Amino acid sequence: MGKQVITIVLLWLVTTVNAQKAPLSFKQVDSTTYALYLKQDWKSIIELGKKARTEGIDFYYLKVRMGIAYFKEHKMLHAIQFLEEANAIDSYDVVVQEYLYYAYIYSGLVLESRLFYEKMNKRLKDAINLDLPFVTDLSFNVLATNNLDYNELLVSNSDAESGDIRFIPKNYQIFSLAMSHPLSKRVNLHHQLSVMPTNSVQQENSSGSLDNQTYKGSESRYYVDITISLGNRWYLDTYLHFISGKFDNLNGEDTTISVGNGSQILTTSSSATLKYNDVVFGGAISKASYFIRNSINLSVSNINGLNQFQAGYSMEFYPLGSTLVVPFGAIQYQNQDPDSNVIFTGGLSVTSGNMLITGFGTVGNINNFVANKGAIIYNQPAKALNEFGATLQYFNKNSIFKIGYTFMEMEANYTDENFEITSKTFGFNQQNIIAGITWKF
Repeated sequence: MGKQVITIVLLWLVTTVNAQKAPLSFKQVDSTTYALYLKQDWKSIIELGKKARTEGIDFYYLKVRMGIAYFKEHKMLHAIQFLEEANAIDSYDVVVQEYLYYAYIYSGLVLESRLFYEKMNKRLKDAINLDLPFVTDLSFNVLATNNLDYNELLVSNSDAESGDIRFIPKNYQIFSLAMSHPLSKRVNLHHQLSVMPTNSVQQENSSGSLDNQTYKGSESRYYVDITISLGNRWYLDTYLHFISGKFDNLNGEDTTISVGNGSQILTTSSSATLKYNDVVFGGAISKASYFIRNSINLSVSNINGLNQFQAGYSMEFYPLGSTLVVPFGAIQYQNQDPDSNVIFTGGLSVTSGNMLITGFGTVGNINNFVANKGAIIYNQPAKALNEFGATLQYFNKNSIFKIGYTFMEMEANYTDENFEITSKTFGFNQQNIIAGITWKF
């Protein structure tokens, strides 16, 4: 009797294991995912859908249900993948159209949503009633910098020889007002006007005595970027950034002032102020895939009297199929005759509820450098050896609040009494505080 019981148990175990190993059927997947859809059990739909696809079972309604399930789980990039596949099979399904339209928006692909809107069912379009305002967003941002070693540099210069001159930045602020305009459903215009007051010191070593003379400056900056949606999540950007600046002339005699990395930017005169202009022109082409966004950028510029060529690659990785955790990185090649330079950037963005936290670091000789599709220009006389920082953004219904902090290790060259750049350098640390608000319309 005992042997019979053992035999029955063994047969039951074998049968159970074989049943678990039995392949899924189309009918089983269809009926089960439909029942789970009615129960709104989104996670179970995703799990079963993954298993079915690995076994070669894939059909229209499975794509629809998985796309909606990922949407409900806030994994918009996964949702886009399945909803696009479903829409390619049946482009008249209004349920798929509606979910795909909002998945584009919630994943940040706003231009893609506008293009897709034109292909949607007329009744659905009437219900959404997309109306592009003249201004889609308005931003006000402030950047305040401070030289952490300023006071020490004013009173101590043990490396200087008689006749050595150095220019010591104290602080500057950038106040920016930016707007975005939809020129069409395919084209968007973003532009920004900034003003930047600066405070600095010209320090000369006169036989061991330090002579400090303060001087002020100001810059006006205008930046414009046009983004064109090429379809299928391809985007083309072209941008222009123009800077006009001036600063007090402390040297009345005719002299050539050299600033930053050996560049000679202007010839002084007896006028009270010295003026300069910088310009950057460039573009970028980007592709937003389901799990990675790639961008290649090119720019030419004339900054501080030198010509620059810059090319680079940047990427954002979405391992979870959402914007919850996003590692990002970039590599930029810069040629500034006769020198070449490579700059690396890396960081991580994490979303929690209505907050987005981003930490990043940049290393390399950051001098006359262009970043963020031309929106940021490092044109200080001193070069940054590295920059590390973090930002926090809070998303409200119609606004975004932003604060941030970055730390930069800086290096600048001395000049001789004729204002020619020397190989001798001095260093200092700079901190930057960032704040801003964006209104959405």
